[in-house]
Amino acid sequence: MNDFIQFQKSLDAFRKEADRSLRRIFSGKIKGNFLTEMKYKVLNLLGEDVYKLYDFNITNEKMVSTGLEMLEFDICRHIVGLHRSNLIFKTEEDRLEKEKSSEYKSLLANEVLTNIKLRHYGSIFFRKQAILRGDEFLFFHTPYNLFVLCIRMKELLSSPKQRSDFDFIIAAIANKGLAALTLLEDNFLDSAYPICRGITEIYLKLLCLLNCPAAVDTYSKFTDYDMRKSCCGEKYPKEFENLYNNRSNVGCKNKIDFLHYGWLDKVNDYHLGGMRPYSINGIISYLKTKCDEDQITTLENIEVLYKMCHSFTHGSVIISRYPLLHYFEISLMLYYTIFHTYKILCESLNVEEQINGIDIIKKTEKDIEQLQEQYYNRTTDHFELYYQLNS
Repeated sequence: MNDFIQFQKSLDAFRKEADRSLRRIFSGKIKGNFLTEMKYKVLNLLGEDVYKLYDFNITNEKMVSTGLEMLEFDICRHIVGLHRSNLIFKTEEDRLEKEKSSEYKSLLANEVLTNIKLRHYGSIFFRKQAILRGDEFLFFHTPYNLFVLCIRMKELLSSPKQRSDFDFIIAAIANKGLAALTLLEDNFLDSAYPICRGITEIYLKLLCLLNCPAAVDTYSKFTDYDMRKSCCGEKYPKEFENLYNNRSNVGCKNKIDFLHYGWLDKVNDYHLGGMRPYSINGIISYLKTKCDEDQITTLENIEVLYKMCHSFTHGSVIISRYPLLHYFEISLMLYYTIFHTYKILCESLNVEEQINGIDIIKKTEKDIEQLQEQYYNRTTDHFELYYQLNS
């Protein structure tokens, strides 16, 4: 009996020291007592599922490479990320009220539990420490969802039994999405904009091709022409020269524009409008003719965000004093592209959209509403408030 009591005392002492260590690690990002309380709430919710979601097996490979699962550290990162995401533009009084509210604590614990259930598509891939210090934005609601969607798309595309005519385009969106989110993770925020710009262009091309699947082969040919010309320095092949000389819109004299967008000649009724034909703006104008009012609003939002990328792409702007602003813009650009691409892929493959029993569509739509509301409420004063309360 004495041995058992001594063991319990040692275990309690270890837990207290572990809690103190976690409070030190996350000091300045969350109140220590609240973090500890939430950690135990999440552990209670996990119950026996913890053994399904975390791998506690000790192997030689783990010992010499990645090490053991850091259960409590991972849980705390989720708690901090989701809590800070919820508190954007909230006052100190709002924070105190939430941290005292049993209803909010229950909500936050369940949000953390949901994200942990998705961890094999999410946090299992994350760095233990960002290269640049700052918020761990990848643990915030929407970026986490988008990372999960990208990994799931990669998984679906890797199956030899499931094929879509647009696999190579969707794969490019998923790959670039992960690249942008990884830069967000390490707080290289300005560097994510050029990638988001590229994802937007690919996504708009995908929408265009979905309206005319017969143009996919021609699109593939033009990407090959572009690769050989731009990357390998080869001359234009005769086949391309013939297509250029017989282009649908002879008013376009720019051969480079045609190299990038000449495949649009194969898209039915594309050249009926008066838009600048061989350009991303031409694609946006064309797509607006095919959309309902809500879809047109979405395209207009994409267009505005796309134009924001120009200054970052060309080096005119480096970074804002408010990293949170970049978090908003990058998340919105990736939401408009990755989220809808995931739905397109699932529909084309006739597979369910849920991931590990989680309705990821409903979850992402709910979380993006919160982010959009915060973004629309952005002001200099609100940004200053956020960084004063979180410094």
